[in-house]
Amino acid sequence: MQRYKIVTITHKTAKVNRLKDYLLTDADTSDFPANRLKELKESFGMDELLYLNTCNRVTFFFTQDKKIDNKFLKDLFMFINPHFNKELINLHLSKALVFEGADAVKHFMGVAASFDSLVIGEREILGQIKAAYINAKKHDLCGDDIRLAYQQSIVFAKKIHCDTRIGEKPISVVSLAFRSLLERNISKDVKILIIGAGQTNHLMANLLVKSGIGNITVYNRTLSKAEELAARFKNGKAVPFDKLINHTEDVDVILTCTGANFPVLTKGIFEQIAPSNKKIIIVDLAVPQDVEQEIIDTENVDYIDVASLEKKAKENMQFRRGELYKAEAMLEEFLVAFDDLYKERRLELALSDIPNEVKNIKDRALNTAFKKDIESLDANSKDILEKVMQYMEEKYIALPFKASKKSLLNKKFRP
Repeated sequence: MQRYKIVTITHKTAKVNRLKDYLLTDADTSDFPANRLKELKESFGMDELLYLNTCNRVTFFFTQDKKIDNKFLKDLFMFINPHFNKELINLHLSKALVFEGADAVKHFMGVAASFDSLVIGEREILGQIKAAYINAKKHDLCGDDIRLAYQQSIVFAKKIHCDTRIGEKPISVVSLAFRSLLERNISKDVKILIIGAGQTNHLMANLLVKSGIGNITVYNRTLSKAEELAARFKNGKAVPFDKLINHTEDVDVILTCTGANFPVLTKGIFEQIAPSNKKIIIVDLAVPQDVEQEIIDTENVDYIDVASLEKKAKENMQFRRGELYKAEAMLEEFLVAFDDLYKERRLELALSDIPNEVKNIKDRALNTAFKKDIESLDANSKDILEKVMQYMEEKYIALPFKASKKSLLNKKFRP
């Protein structure tokens, strides 16, 4: 497996907003730099190449016989970004993680299983790796070695998600906020008032819509944005924020997240829109908080804020890290199996020409070496000879495969 190589820059070695410096770009394509990758593959003597670009990593997964040294890295980085300052190239090189052989396969499988993600246990990386492989295959950048590593990485990632709890227990504030609502046994008929129409509330809307909740009223300073968010719900309404104090419809839950640096839900507004004898759930996902402290201290208010959710997120992340230890032990076992699979595949490729060679030998024997002798035979004898030759061909083809696999198995189980 020594031919496998990885050079990668990730969120662990560079700031996420600087990863764009290491992207490979192609003037001819807007999504996948096929021409530049082909040039890279040819210029650096790579046999196969897979390029993975996500929001927190840029990875070059390739195969070649040469060992990666400092000169290779310098040339690679100058190819990736010709605008790099040559005096500062060593600073860029320090951000690169290099893996070779089994370590490269191990890293790639770990990436597929989300070991190396910003959010351990997330599944989005699987789709990103699939897309990277499809593009590499489509443009003839990769072959059998990358295919085998890719396929087994997908198998391993699915195994991890099935056999461990690494993806359990939500760690995003939005997911935890939604789960907190479910734990309070809200029904699909619950009436929710949303303040703000930014990204966080759109993410909450994704979960609310999926759960079948549709009675939503959105208040926002820009009415068009409120209308966009409200349109996602079956019974969604959009109202300008300055009309909030006039809200007269029933309210069970208030969900608020704005960019204001002061409380937008004041005691005066709250007393106008919420009956004093009714329990109100308030989900405040803003930083700083959108809700006045006097409201939070009200007896009939069940208040959920970012601080409490972040505490739970840290607890859940710690749980996932515990599962990560189990998953890493499983990876070591899986690598042993991959090594055997890789050797068997290399063996199959090495022996793939044998059937044709045996067939050619048989054809030369029948049509050249013993042609005159065979022509003197009667039809029945020719038929028998053909059957014997066909039988011998099949048996001889099988012999090297059986012998080689037996030798490989003996090496596996030798004490």
